[in-house]
Amino acid sequence: MFGSLFKRSKDWLPSEILGLTIGRGITFDPIALRLLPDETLMEKPDTTLMIAAQGHCDLGEQSHMHRFYPDDDRFLIQFQGGDGNADDRVDEIMLWYFYDVQYPSGEAEWSKCKNNIRQKNYSLSRGGENISFERAWFDTSTSPEDPMTYWEEICDDRSGGGRRRIFQTAMLFARQLKDGRDEMLLINMEEPENAERSVAFMIGFPLEQHNFSV
Repeated sequence: MFGSLFKRSKDWLPSEILGLTIGRGITFDPIALRLLPDETLMEKPDTTLMIAAQGHCDLGEQSHMHRFYPDDDRFLIQFQGGDGNADDRVDEIMLWYFYDVQYPSGEAEWSKCKNNIRQKNYSLSRGGENISFERAWFDTSTSPEDPMTYWEEICDDRSGGGRRRIFQTAMLFARQLKDGRDEMLLINMEEPENAERSVAFMIGFPLEQHNFSV
């Protein structure tokens, strides 16, 4: 899963994964949301989110990533696994919260961000406090490492309407919370076709299938 292993799919249309797709709602178990640690940087979503758009990326080796974008644009639900169409095999489910989105003003700022996410550690600032994360990808290396790159194709309806593609450069970091669980930080440098570049800082926690219903 390193480098540019993510492939573009020319004929992909949004599919149902565990019953979830555009136009349907995902309802979270309120008890599972209450169990999020107090020190998490993630905001808790409403118990139900309606899916307004859906993204897909072919990971290669018969594995796929499906992203579901709710009408509440602070959150993202991500499923990984399966064959991209009819196979409901899901290896990983993540709930992501957009902690921050930045818009670099030029090439110098863009290059600085790309260099920063190559490092072993990354710090987020909150209320004057620096919160440190360690690199989760390439975690056995102490040297700077190149981030992963991939294309994501996104649609706004089941027929493929509103289709657009975003080239992304990403690195995953993590920190251990007091209860022993890991809080994930995904830094995604996004380059949409014919749109402004941005850098998304997403806080994530894994979900189990029993944590939600569709």
